Amino acid sequence: MNLTYSSAFKEQALVKVYSRGDRTIQSVAEELNVKLQTLKIWMKRKMKQTRDDLPGIVKEKRPQDWRVEEQLQALQETYGLTGEALNTWCRERGLFAHHLTSWKAAFCSVHT
Repeated sequence: MNLTYSSAFKEQALVKVYSRGDRTIQSVAEELNVKLQTLKIWMKRKMKQTRDDLPGIVKEKRPQDWRVEEQLQALQETYGLTGEALNTWCRERGLFAHHLTSWKAAFCSVHT
């Protein structure tokens, strides 16, 4: 059976979970009689909405969120860069040089 929750209920649930103190998310879900996964989905949506609503903030991807094609493109763009030039390129994209090194190693291990 699929339950539909009102927007007001979802907002109240999120207020409760974010102000839970040292309680677990599971305990809040049980108190609200909501599945843990449902509550986590609401939290994820709220976080995305909050990020999308913040003007002027660069929404950087985490290194683990880069697709393989993007990793390959990054490796091509940084080929031959060293020192401060490499660090500047990485900083502008929310990466560190070691991310590029590990991506390169992963590509080499797959294609050898």
